[in-house]
Amino acid sequence: MNAFNDLSIVIPVGQGDTAWRPLLEDLVALGEAPEIILSACEKSPSDVEWPGNVKWFQSQQGRGHQLNVGAQEASRKIIWFVHADTRLTPAVNGALKHFIQHGGPGLGYFRLKFATDGPWQTRLNAWAANVRSRYFSLPFGDQGFIVNKTVFEQLNGFDKRVVPGEDLDFVVRLQAAGLPLQQLPADLITSARRYRQYGWLTTTVRHIYLTGLLARQARQRLEQAI
Repeated sequence: MNAFNDLSIVIPVGQGDTAWRPLLEDLVALGEAPEIILSACEKSPSDVEWPGNVKWFQSQQGRGHQLNVGAQEASRKIIWFVHADTRLTPAVNGALKHFIQHGGPGLGYFRLKFATDGPWQTRLNAWAANVRSRYFSLPFGDQGFIVNKTVFEQLNGFDKRVVPGEDLDFVVRLQAAGLPLQQLPADLITSARRYRQYGWLTTTVRHIYLTGLLARQARQRLEQAI
């Protein structure tokens, strides 16, 4: 049996974003088994001939909201959340199948690698992100969260009020529920264009600050809810 028969892939698409097009080519190459859902804040483009396993849903703007809409529409038991500017590496296929078959109820995520569309220093950022996620259990959404749909629903999905930081908020709540995190042995490539656009040092310092701030706020929200 093809493990991808149990998989729905949810991709949030922002206003005017076209990064999902090369990603869709990567995902379609996985075959017809997985369900692919693009959750967008605009109408479906008229110039695309959609494969039978690809669906486009329009909803209001907001990544947390769009992710939740995609998850709600998902018909499979495992959901893989993938950012639109992601590209796959060859090892993703096998790692993804193994997690679907043996991963259990926790959260799976991939190692991060930056594309070559930004400064070379982003290699350091990728290394730091992988250390942070593996040893401090704080992966980001661009590392491709994989989770059982039942678990996702039990945790009430992403909190659309948390902007930015819906990914860290979800991770903190998942850990509080006693569920494990697992880093998978494959890389996802994400765009480094923001580092080029806003400057490597400025963007790096901002991300470090926001990571600490958002993680602390997520834990405070959890403590207040208990």
